[in-house]
Amino acid sequence: MEKWTADIREKTKDMNRNQKIEYICGYYWYHILIGCILLGLLLLLIYHIGWGKREKDFSCVIVNQEIDLKRDRELSESFGEFSGLDKKKISVDSDYQISYGDKKLDGVNESSYEKFFFRWSSNETDAMIMPESFYEYCIEQNGEFSEEKLYLKDTWLKKILRDDERDPVLIAFAAQSKHKEACRLFLEYVNN
Repeated sequence: MEKWTADIREKTKDMNRNQKIEYICGYYWYHILIGCILLGLLLLLIYHIGWGKREKDFSCVIVNQEIDLKRDRELSESFGEFSGLDKKKISVDSDYQISYGDKKLDGVNESSYEKFFFRWSSNETDAMIMPESFYEYCIEQNGEFSEEKLYLKDTWLKKILRDDERDPVLIAFAAQSKHKEACRLFLEYVNN
């Protein structure tokens, strides 16, 4: 670095300020670019370590229901008040429109399917509200659930979610959930 600085000083000693800036930008632009990229990466790393995405205390996904962000937020806040968990660390997400087996939904792409199974496999999902046929499909795909499950019709959630007699909706819990106590509290919450 000292060698570059000395070289630049030597070559620009007879130039005025504008000429020096023009010379440096013209001949050392790629050094400046690489330095800016490295600084940006360093700042991004510091942000990620210090303030990046934090793990949730409870995560619930709602499969093949109407996507309603307001309802999801209200459920998160309501469950937070009931359970005493930090509302900001509770996630309820209904953005899971999934085609599976012989059930094909119009206008659905594979990203929700992949997102669902990726989050489940990385233990980021605790509770799942889904049609019974999808529950059975997940078991066929080697998905593991805890023994506890509850049908939507037996909870107060039946007032805000759509149920189907031919394919009833149920609430199931991931066997590998890291938040067993939060799952127990969610069962109490929906039965309250």
